[in-house]
Amino acid sequence: MDFTALLQKINTHWNQQLPFVLYCNPNQTKVNGLLQHNANYYSAKEFVNKGFVLAPFDTDQRWFCIPEAFSEKITLEASLSDHQDSFIPTCQEFPSDKEKHLRYVSQILNTIQNKTVKKVVATRKKEIPLAAFDLSKLIKRIIAQDISAFRYLWFHPSTGIWCGVSPEVLLRSDKAHFSTMALAGTQRVTQNTSPTWGPKETLEQQLVTQAITTNLKKITTALQVSSPMTQKAGSLYHIKTQISGVFDHKQTTLSQIVSALHPTPAVCGSPKDTAFAIIQKLEGYDREFYTGFLGPIDPQSNTSQLYVNLRCMKIDPQMATLYVGGGITLDSTPELEWQETKNKMTTMLSVLAPMLP
Repeated sequence: MDFTALLQKINTHWNQQLPFVLYCNPNQTKVNGLLQHNANYYSAKEFVNKGFVLAPFDTDQRWFCIPEAFSEKITLEASLSDHQDSFIPTCQEFPSDKEKHLRYVSQILNTIQNKTVKKVVATRKKEIPLAAFDLSKLIKRIIAQDISAFRYLWFHPSTGIWCGVSPEVLLRSDKAHFSTMALAGTQRVTQNTSPTWGPKETLEQQLVTQAITTNLKKITTALQVSSPMTQKAGSLYHIKTQISGVFDHKQTTLSQIVSALHPTPAVCGSPKDTAFAIIQKLEGYDREFYTGFLGPIDPQSNTSQLYVNLRCMKIDPQMATLYVGGGITLDSTPELEWQETKNKMTTMLSVLAPMLP
């Protein structure tokens, strides 16, 4: 099967409302896919089935799995260079959008100043009408995006289409060994300059790293933590810390280590429970699978490649819903946080370019 035949097959699958997922691992053009033979819902929460998981931000909601045992498995190379371009359209932002987000960030800053919480991740969604939805074109443009990131497109009749380009690993595991990362802080890429990180971004990164390592020390051994480094993700820079270790086979399962990690302070805040409660009270919408996680797993061998669901959107043929956010700490400025969300929208806007009015 070549890539054109795969796209035809995917369109048939979608027209029949059957679940499927296509994805590319970082630094690869190889396309992997699972095409489910039925429209059933399979839960991922128990980490029983080998397959592809899509989990929500709120862990009390349904976790989805496309099991390999009930799907056609596909792997093929795709030449996608002709689907890349540098054009990034603009989207109309209404004064009410900005006012709402500035008010939300200010409310979070008040709780931080009162020492209720150290960090909260404030997000928003943006609905953008589509003029000419084309599933094949969407697939081509998603997987031709930033090759250093994890790219995917998922469909289930219960979730609709989700797609994205994530730079953030939640968990990579291979039998006894695992790795994850703390990713925080954001700056736009500027030609011929390297980013300089201020106290706001540095603190944000420290909070994420500290919370992840504290949780992992309880259930793993031989934990190793790198020095912070700059990572380029498309048009943005972030601060990254690599974290790795060894499973304690007598006590730790894939499910337990995921529970210890998700949601990380990079998408929720610190302390986690307090930040989550603030988000539920103030954010004003359901994130669904945004800031959840996704990727292939094999529970029997403790193998996984799971990514945080960032730079993503939910799509129906008439509307794309884009999701963006940023970490709020004591040094945050509401106006700059608003601008950061606009910067983070550029990846998905470039994917949508040929489908916009």
